[in-house]
Amino acid sequence: MKIGFDGFHARADLVGIGKYIQNLVNQVAKKGHQCVIFYPGKPKYPITGKNISSKILPTLNRYINEQYYIPRLIKEEKVDLYHAVGNMGVPLFCPVPAVLTVHDIIPLLYPHYFKHSKYKFLSEFSYHFRLKSSVAKAKKIIADSEYTKKTLIKETGVKSEKVRVIYLGQPEVNRETNKLPKGLKPGEYILDHGGIDVRKNLDRLIRVFARVLVKESQLKLVITGENEAMSPGLKNEAEILGVEDSIVFPGYVDEKELWSLIRQASCVCYPSLIEGFGGPVLEGFAAGTPVITSNTSSLIEVAGDGALLVNPEEEKEIANAILKVIGDKETREKLIEKGKERLKDFSWEKTAKETLKIYNEIAGYTHNNT
Repeated sequence: MKIGFDGFHARADLVGIGKYIQNLVNQVAKKGHQCVIFYPGKPKYPITGKNISSKILPTLNRYINEQYYIPRLIKEEKVDLYHAVGNMGVPLFCPVPAVLTVHDIIPLLYPHYFKHSKYKFLSEFSYHFRLKSSVAKAKKIIADSEYTKKTLIKETGVKSEKVRVIYLGQPEVNRETNKLPKGLKPGEYILDHGGIDVRKNLDRLIRVFARVLVKESQLKLVITGENEAMSPGLKNEAEILGVEDSIVFPGYVDEKELWSLIRQASCVCYPSLIEGFGGPVLEGFAAGTPVITSNTSSLIEVAGDGALLVNPEEEKEIANAILKVIGDKETREKLIEKGKERLKDFSWEKTAKETLKIYNEIAGYTHNNT
């Protein structure tokens, strides 16, 4: 079988959906299937290997690519099936059966999600149209979690039998460096590495940290990611609370530096308000770092009993959880052990195997390499 993949999220740094594309393509190619990735421009880190090829689209415009150029290339490359991997992107006139992966539908669930967008109305309209048209056009939909499946059905009206839950695989820990940003010491900082976004609850985390700092003055808080619209407000919040010298905003960090941060943190604190999956939780587990996360959305489902769960809207509860994890050796060791155990339920090989079953179903194949 020859499968075409939307490479939009794999053009720059391979994080989030880009990592999903990389791992899924590699696993599918190992099973003997031909994979062709459609990149909107030259990729920063090309995904290569046996049975993997790529095509560069002539524009960065996502809508023009998915509605015009990708259908043409699907025909030229004689692709049997197309997989839109980033929540939307199925062409309205796709010439072959299509699979859609929906990681989350947070813009539909989170009020005022587009309030920081330069063109708010256009961004909101485009999102709604492209998501719902892709959901309607896809033969099958893959959801990262039961939570995403449930909310997708509720918000779009798609039938339950059209959506299948396939968990992502476990992350691979990078141990190439122990280098940390200036001013940080191993075991003396709390880490939130889920990126900067309106739903990440970071303003509340900063207020929580101000509480923690009263009792643990040596601690620092590290918040990774870049967001020109939101970062100034977060830094201003830290200044108002007088904790700006204890909070580090390193911006985007590459994979080696990120894993160094995760591995050497006193804990990962990820009190996000809403998630479709929650990769930072698994990354904490894989690194052997205690994890605190929210008792909401998919985070309960992914974390299981491997993390300390908190109400993300209760500052005192989050602060007490942090103090417990960093001050109680028994709690730390228990969380680390349970996190490692929970990680066993996630495998990229399993992700690919279950995805291939869907490919075979909708393409009408009975392929041996599944």
